[in-house]
Amino acid sequence: MSGYRVEREIGRGGMAVVYAGRQEELDRPVALKVLAEHLAGNPAFRDRFLREARIAARLHHPHLVRTFDVTELDGLPCIVMELLPGETLEGGSLTRSDAAQLADALAYAHAQGVVHRDLKPGNLLRGTTGEVKIGDFGIARAAEETMLTEAGTVLGTLRYLAPEQAAGQPVGPAADVYSLGVVLDELLAAPDPSLVERCTASDPSERPTAAQVAAALTATEPPTVVQRRDRRRPGDALPWLLGAAALVAIAAAVAVAVTGHGSKPAEVQPVPHATTPGQEARNLEAWLKRYSG
Repeated sequence: MSGYRVEREIGRGGMAVVYAGRQEELDRPVALKVLAEHLAGNPAFRDRFLREARIAARLHHPHLVRTFDVTELDGLPCIVMELLPGETLEGGSLTRSDAAQLADALAYAHAQGVVHRDLKPGNLLRGTTGEVKIGDFGIARAAEETMLTEAGTVLGTLRYLAPEQAAGQPVGPAADVYSLGVVLDELLAAPDPSLVERCTASDPSERPTAAQVAAALTATEPPTVVQRRDRRRPGDALPWLLGAAALVAIAAAVAVAVTGHGSKPAEVQPVPHATTPGQEARNLEAWLKRYSG
């Protein structure tokens, strides 16, 4: 790949491998996200992946991970992004200021006509000075429009999916706001119950915009500060129910069950919030039984 040098692998998932590298001409560190071979072999997915990556490259906001270039590595599509030193926010926490910055970044992306579709702690990263940034814009839409939806599955992590997204319906900015509400409830030291409730309303039209969420978070602290419940880490409750592979299979079954074959999708309620991992497990189990039975 001309102009870039691969240094080491820093992450691997079902959709891509991420390497730390260097852009030689500018002598700057970069992250190289290379599309997995089994996906690159699908022409429709490959085209959409590249198209959405180019759209993401046009987004410029201090709290969005920058996309510098779209190229190829060993014949595979590759997104060149800024390399961040911090970890993701899985198992981490957010300040109210952090949360306002994330909401502002989402509002900016939505104003450009871009919806993330897979907002979760694993896609939030810390920058050089500790600032929080949203990563992975572009991939979700490409996956949603190709083989993943064609196979009857649902893209995204179940806990963070808006009801309309879990039902396989078209999603817009309101789906990102729902996911943001779940992230706020999970990662803020003292989440605002009223704001979280509005963000996670079942009806997308009743949710605030990302800009309104940002404004609420930059306002004074909420008058009633609730005691922080035990922090939930993604996956804490899931081993009580099923392994990761089984969860994916059940999520696919839920999508088929609620979407049907050409019929109008049924209304899907969100998974109720819980105060403990045990209760979360029971709530999720009941939700899966209700919509896959």
